[in-house]
Amino acid sequence: MDVQTDIRTWLLKQNDWLQEAADRILKKGGVDAADIAEICEILKTPAGQKATGHRTFDELTHKHNADDELRLVRISDIAGIENLEPRQPLEFAAANLTVIYGHNGSGKSSYTRILKKMAGKPRAVELKTNVFKDVPAQSKCSIVALHNGVEHSNEWQVGNDAIDLLRGVDIFDSEEAAHYLTAESTATYIPPIVGLFEKLATVVEQVREALDDEQKKLISALPALPGAYEGTPTKAIYGKLGTLAPAALTAALAWGEQDELQLGALNDRLKADDPKALAAQKRRRKMELQKIITDLEGGIKAFCEANLQSIRNLRKDASEKRQIAVEGAKVQSAVLDGVGTPTWRAMWNAAKLYSALPYPDREFPVTDEARCLLCHQELSAEAKHRLEDFETFVHSQLEADATTAEQLYTQSLEQLTAIPVEANLQTQCEAAELPEEWRTYLKDFWAFAAAARTALVEHELKVVAIAVQAQNESIERLNASKDQLELDAEQFDEDALGFDRVQAGRDKLAFEARKWVSQQAAAVRVEIERLKQVKAYDGWKGLAGSRGISLKAAEVAQAVVTEAYVERFNNELRALGATRIQVELVKTRTRNGKVLHQLQLKGVKNARSMPEGVLSEGERRIISLAAFLADVCDKPGVAPFVFDDPISSLDQDFEWSVACRLVELAKTRQVIVLTHRLSLYGILEDVARKVGEKWRKEHYRPMCIESYNGAAGHPADQATWNANTKSANNILIARLDVARKAGEAGGAVSYRDLAQGICSDFRKLVERSVEEDLLNQVVLRHRRSVTTDGRLRAVQILPEDCELIDMLMTKYSCYEHSQSAENPAFLPEAPELLQDLEALKAWREGLIKRRAQAA
Repeated sequence: MDVQTDIRTWLLKQNDWLQEAADRILKKGGVDAADIAEICEILKTPAGQKATGHRTFDELTHKHNADDELRLVRISDIAGIENLEPRQPLEFAAANLTVIYGHNGSGKSSYTRILKKMAGKPRAVELKTNVFKDVPAQSKCSIVALHNGVEHSNEWQVGNDAIDLLRGVDIFDSEEAAHYLTAESTATYIPPIVGLFEKLATVVEQVREALDDEQKKLISALPALPGAYEGTPTKAIYGKLGTLAPAALTAALAWGEQDELQLGALNDRLKADDPKALAAQKRRRKMELQKIITDLEGGIKAFCEANLQSIRNLRKDASEKRQIAVEGAKVQSAVLDGVGTPTWRAMWNAAKLYSALPYPDREFPVTDEARCLLCHQELSAEAKHRLEDFETFVHSQLEADATTAEQLYTQSLEQLTAIPVEANLQTQCEAAELPEEWRTYLKDFWAFAAAARTALVEHELKVVAIAVQAQNESIERLNASKDQLELDAEQFDEDALGFDRVQAGRDKLAFEARKWVSQQAAAVRVEIERLKQVKAYDGWKGLAGSRGISLKAAEVAQAVVTEAYVERFNNELRALGATRIQVELVKTRTRNGKVLHQLQLKGVKNARSMPEGVLSEGERRIISLAAFLADVCDKPGVAPFVFDDPISSLDQDFEWSVACRLVELAKTRQVIVLTHRLSLYGILEDVARKVGEKWRKEHYRPMCIESYNGAAGHPADQATWNANTKSANNILIARLDVARKAGEAGGAVSYRDLAQGICSDFRKLVERSVEEDLLNQVVLRHRRSVTTDGRLRAVQILPEDCELIDMLMTKYSCYEHSQSAENPAFLPEAPELLQDLEALKAWREGLIKRRAQAA
């Protein structure tokens, strides 16, 4: 299975949200903030947390363009950056190998630091202003670069972001050397197929950060528990709301009448001066409350649906039996209707009572020798017979049944609970110290019961009586209050014997804390929902981990990155002549999809021994250079390499190897070398010459930068520096004429500004004249070889040669080196300086003639 297929198989096993992230990276090269937000939303869904198989990831097999070429052209307009104040731009021109020589403090490292900052290198140090001068208005510079033959100019301010075009520039200096030597690092160039994992790990981290940002916005609005309740059991419950079961949460937020009573009892106990009196008071309240409960229970029993139905049944029974009795009371002797009806019965009973007056000793109805009780006429035989028939009817069974049923019905109405008057009800509530809500409740209940009672008493002829509802909850609450009063009374009895006031205070605080929490019920429930969301985000963030990505990246990178990186490092060690150094590049670990490597000593007994603590300074320099080249040389495209003093601490053998490697690099790209070692300056020219004189002339460009009067970075006159001694001599004479005219026009200051540079370059020219003219280039300070063939025979040194050279070296050395303030160096006037320039020129011409005559 090839790498691409392996990666595709792995991706299809990942959750859908991670597949989506990989797909966007492959299609777009990366993701933006909108992508991150959308990926987050996918992750939050159940579907997004499962593997899917509908993506093809065709982009894994796409090839990437790597033909870009970048070259640096010049750095100019430097202002307010360190002590750089060049009078003219630092030009790199078209040469592939630019070697910039400068003594310590000439500004080489400052130029390097500027390039590192502009290129956005991770170990770029902060740029400073010149600490010996006032803070400048701005710190800036300009840089020109060629990208695929097109010139790009950028003005860059210190503190601005890096210039994207320059990010491909690779720079080696002391900081980079230390990094490669001591720290773990990722390969600078990661093939796109491996870079996918690094980008994917970055996206996962961004997703996690986005989720974390969203989670942080879930700010708790839960009120803080008052400090007074810190020591109560509520503190623990309030602090773990998110872990409470629903039942426990309900209990934590519950606060009822009974709780209020208990809290009130605690307050009473703590306030009590005479517990016994309070016990008696509680029992009096209990007694009044019991009366209210008894009345309420009686009202409920009397006017409940069952009792109403019972009364209705009695009424119906009485009515039906009376109807039967009336039907059975149709006596044959009766002349009028209605015998047996209630009216008739009332009249009969009244007559019976009245009969006792005229006939006290005779049984009703009196028929012998008697008169009618209503009209007082004597009773006829027919009337006597009719009265005897009526008496027989009254004492019949049907009448008895009807009478009994009516009595039962009447008794049921008489036994209905009496409705308390409102004033009595108010008095009872006050005596029981019931709150207003109970007074309202009882008033409403009895009003309802009164309506039912009235309807029943009126035999429901006008309205139907409506039964009262069961009041179980209210009865339970009142009974609980009654029981609590007894408990309170008992507690006061105990308090009269001995009262633990401290414990009672703690109990009171516990009740108050519970009450306070119950008052925050709405906020607590909002907090519970927030905590659920927080927990959900914790779960989502747990899914956004990069460990699996790192493991797969390590597996793929082992073959695609590590083995190739190690091979390149070993090749660089061979190219630099450093194979004898016991060091190796190894993979250490994988972090967030990035494979880390580090230099380690090979074959050591103590695994903790590191190269920086064992190897010499020169060995450390050469292996760090090898690691740098192994890291950056395999990048696609052609970008400049910048080396700041690459041969620091190296011996001459390593110098030669480094020079050969730099020239080899310069065959295919721009290489810029900054050095204070003239030896490297010369060696590079020798190696360039070995490539071919044509290549040397086209691609080897030596330069010099210098410092003067606290300002550094001045590019020395290139013609003077690079021309032969004869031409350089003439150039200085021409420059002196310009300086003289400037002095005549602008005064002594204008002359001195130009004359200083001429004197400094003249001092260098005298040195070169010794090497190139007097010694006929047999020995050059910066050249590795001593060239005697065809040159040594022509070397003839006369005393007058030495006298002139000594005089000029002594006279002009002060313009190249710092002088004491007590013995300042004064610039020669133009005629004197011209005389010395002409003297050196004449000497050279004479020397050439002497050699020609000797040959």
